[in-house]
Amino acid sequence: MKGGDHPLSFTAPRSRASATSGRRVGTLLSLLLAFLPVAGAGWAHAGGDAVLLLTVTTTNGEVLVSTPLPPGATWRIEWRHSVAQVQIVDVFAWRDGVLYVTDEYTPYLDIAGLGNFDGRGTLEQLADGSYHLSDIDLALHGNAHDLIIGSERAPTVLVVGEDRFALSETHPATHARIEVKQR
Repeated sequence: MKGGDHPLSFTAPRSRASATSGRRVGTLLSLLLAFLPVAGAGWAHAGGDAVLLLTVTTTNGEVLVSTPLPPGATWRIEWRHSVAQVQIVDVFAWRDGVLYVTDEYTPYLDIAGLGNFDGRGTLEQLADGSYHLSDIDLALHGNAHDLIIGSERAPTVLVVGEDRFALSETHPATHARIEVKQR
């Protein structure tokens, strides 16, 4: 997130054409990074020989997103609760070969999400009355996040760096899996 951006403020998803352009730029960036020795947690290994890609795949094997992880190896899913119609943001990270849920932003504690209890995260009420659950650091079973992509009424948007992938526009109500893969 950019400094000053509130994670619960809804931003209209990019059009499909914009998402395609973002993927092209991501692909070009992947090729460039393959030739640069970049050290860090996301883009490439020290030798420049492997790139970490965040992938979203449907249960029938269709790849919806394949994009390089940004520095810091974090991303988020912005989704709207289908009944309450409120925006929720889940934040993820890839650390030392493990996929974690790290943060959650929600307007209500009892509406959806992980919840807070001793030993899981730090709960903070934000100035607007919403909540930020940080330091969750929950490792996901199988190093994958399974989800059902929301409908138009309850859209799901994947945000990786500056790129926004409006998954609900093309694949509403689809079962999918998010994973990190090396290439």
